[in-house]
Amino acid sequence: MTTLFDKLFGTFLGIEFREDSLVVTYLKNSLAGTTLLSSATFPMKDMRESENTVNEIREYVSKHGVNVSGIFASIPDKWVIAKFTDIPSIKGKGKNALSSLMRFEIERHIPFNMEDVIYDFLVLKETGTACSVAFVVVQKEKMDIVREFLEKLTLKPQAVTISSFAVLNMIELSGVSAVGLRDLMGITYKSKSLGKKGDANISLHIDKTNANLTIVGDSLCIHHRSFSLSPANKIGMLFDDIARYLAELQSRLSIERFNKMIISGDTASFANVAEELKEKLKLNIITVDKLARYSGNVKGIEINNVAASVGACFAGLGLGTYKINLLPHKAGYEASKLGPLTAKVLLVLILSLGVGIFTTEAVKRKKYLDKIDQELKKNGPVITAIEKLTSDISELKKRTVLLQGLKESEITLEALAELAGILPKDAWITTLDYKGPETRDEKTTQGELVLNGFAGASSALIPLLEDSPFFEKVVFVGPIRKVGDKEQFKLSAKVIVPSNEKDAAGEAEKKDEGAAEGKGPKDELKAEGKNEEVKKQGKEEVKPGGGPAVRPKEGVKK
Repeated sequence: MTTLFDKLFGTFLGIEFREDSLVVTYLKNSLAGTTLLSSATFPMKDMRESENTVNEIREYVSKHGVNVSGIFASIPDKWVIAKFTDIPSIKGKGKNALSSLMRFEIERHIPFNMEDVIYDFLVLKETGTACSVAFVVVQKEKMDIVREFLEKLTLKPQAVTISSFAVLNMIELSGVSAVGLRDLMGITYKSKSLGKKGDANISLHIDKTNANLTIVGDSLCIHHRSFSLSPANKIGMLFDDIARYLAELQSRLSIERFNKMIISGDTASFANVAEELKEKLKLNIITVDKLARYSGNVKGIEINNVAASVGACFAGLGLGTYKINLLPHKAGYEASKLGPLTAKVLLVLILSLGVGIFTTEAVKRKKYLDKIDQELKKNGPVITAIEKLTSDISELKKRTVLLQGLKESEITLEALAELAGILPKDAWITTLDYKGPETRDEKTTQGELVLNGFAGASSALIPLLEDSPFFEKVVFVGPIRKVGDKEQFKLSAKVIVPSNEKDAAGEAEKKDEGAAEGKGPKDELKAEGKNEEVKKQGKEEVKPGGGPAVRPKEGVKK
């Protein structure tokens, strides 16, 4: 567990896993900011068969110190599925609502079972009705490889993110003392390296085998893609692919133009990368070393190469926007408490300084409060009456809520009974998620039913549910899998209030309106009788022969 003191004065180890190598970087924090102490890159073809590399890294770590305040890592983007999506706002729905919703949303986007993956997500932006969310999914076997390799080095990471997000954190905090005196005072800010509102910029992180492209709009990540660089696909061909993809993406995302591209990674392996991209894309190309500013002696450290390992440390410390962590962790980073702790310290100082002022004003405040107390005593009866009225209103609200709950429960039982009656004998349900219709502000919203189970012919379930007055819009929300002689299915249906229920509710409202106008049941019967007489008078009489006969007027004999 990293303490506040460690974050301000600790030494940290950042590790970037690549397909063919490993980058290890030491950082140290102080009140002046972050200092790069040392960095090294170790070739590595296979983490499970790399004893020589393990020995070299172990020797390097022993030389520079194993007693660090935190160990943070990043893994290649090629190993993960990273997506950006919008979900409905979950305000007021409980602290676990977002996690449940995201699990369902992620399951829709990945080709794996949820039991075989590890995922994390973060809310990038929230409006009144929706949230922009980024999520990352990695298979458990990949994370097991990372853990086993670090165990050989006797290193235990506190956070694991992906390289592109780590780079974005590093760029976002370039030129800023990420942990320093300003943070201690509660004053934090981000650089404008990723652009400002209205800008669209590109981050490209490359190594010898991959290129990870990230689009940033309005200072937030909006798109991500990885490109493979095989021996057959030379760097020039890769740049052609990127140029074509950016042109397509610009049209798809309605981006007027890209302002700049920021390059990081193993740029030393590719000569004149910036010049080639500038010629291909006609963009302003900037490398990370032109942006990053760190105190201390960084001679011999290629800042472009350490961007992901440094950004992984920032993500693990809870700094920057992209704090994805693929290890088990609490919902919020401990670093997020830095601001509240600082605020408490400052509050104590302010209170201490205000003691003198408070003392001089104490007498005046006491006189003022005594005067208010006298006025309250004079108006005591009125206040008592208001309190009683408030209590009565509160009791009525409780009864209304109770009656509404009973009404909704009745519809729920009818819907579930309907479901049990229409399912065929060769079908059974393994899990059922049910949300009944709700009535708010005199409007009834649809509920939802999600079923998981097995059936002899799952396609036959849709017409059965559609024919029911309780269900509509029945669709499959998951793949149909063959299991023995059965089909495993997952479907969703909207739950509605049947029309007869609505009619009954409408009749009840009409009766209530009639009672409010002073009409009783007898009055309604009289009105109905008069209506019948009018109808009879308006009808034509029928003769026995079948022909119509006209009713004679009053006073005229037949």
